[in-house]
Amino acid sequence: MMKKILLPLFAAAVLSLPAQEQVSLGRETRSDSVLASVNGEPVTLLDVILESGHDEARLAAMFSGERLYAETAKIRKKIVDEIVVRKLVYNEYKANPFEIKKQHIEDVVDSIALTMGDGTRSSLERKVKAYGSNMWEIREKALEKIAVDVLMMEHCDRKVFITPRQIYEYYRNNPELWTRPAVISLQLLLVRKDTGKDVNAIVANLREMLKDADESTFSRITKENSEGPNASQGGRIGSIERDKLRLEFRDILKNAGPGTIAGPVETPEGFYFIRVAEIREAEKQPFSKVSEQIHNDLRKKAIEKVRSQYRESLLKEAIVRYFF
Repeated sequence: MMKKILLPLFAAAVLSLPAQEQVSLGRETRSDSVLASVNGEPVTLLDVILESGHDEARLAAMFSGERLYAETAKIRKKIVDEIVVRKLVYNEYKANPFEIKKQHIEDVVDSIALTMGDGTRSSLERKVKAYGSNMWEIREKALEKIAVDVLMMEHCDRKVFITPRQIYEYYRNNPELWTRPAVISLQLLLVRKDTGKDVNAIVANLREMLKDADESTFSRITKENSEGPNASQGGRIGSIERDKLRLEFRDILKNAGPGTIAGPVETPEGFYFIRVAEIREAEKQPFSKVSEQIHNDLRKKAIEKVRSQYRESLLKEAIVRYFF
């Protein structure tokens, strides 16, 4: 059984290396901070930042303060767990290495440069130097990533086969996934109840004005009289799935076709006149159009299941310590 240990503060304090003091995930200040170890091999903040840099930059544009620290910690924890497993897989490569072309390594280095900055090697070199590392170490990490990807494919991905029968049965058993819902496009004219005017007289007058109105006439009258959404655009609210319409609208439009004008419809806020601009009926996508997507989805799920089982088998014999 995997020995997964969360070290308490007093235990972390006696570790020999300062970088191994207990850290607050998401607030680390030293790139050599050890976030975890697997069979005695450290996982440092630099290991994590090489993969989390792009996501962390996005977080900085979305959050601040304690929320930023919390979201950063989530990302780093996920990547720490991935690196722990990767190091276990990489041990197999180190025991039985195989050829990896230098160009493949350089391609991965380029992708690291993109996640850590402006995509240039010079920028990457400056950043890793600031972290106390160097390009040789970055190339070693790129080699590790390639080797692990190859081994995961060998041990997991190649064991997965999705048959045509599986694909068709999934299509047949999940019809709702391949049916485009019915969609309706509307124009709305709203007369509010709280205007202080004679609402009933206004509604009666509009009912006469809108009788047999075409799109142009309905748009003009809406611009002049509506107190509802998008009045300046003739009340156009775009497309909505039929089953997501509010109940008052759904009932009155149940059998309405394009060009139909319904109303007045009383609601808590006022009276609506509704014009149906367009209807697109529900459409079931044919098997030929979605079979490839189904194959890819089923294969992806199956691969993740096999990979998860493989990861668990590796972790059973590993000693993993977290220093946060």
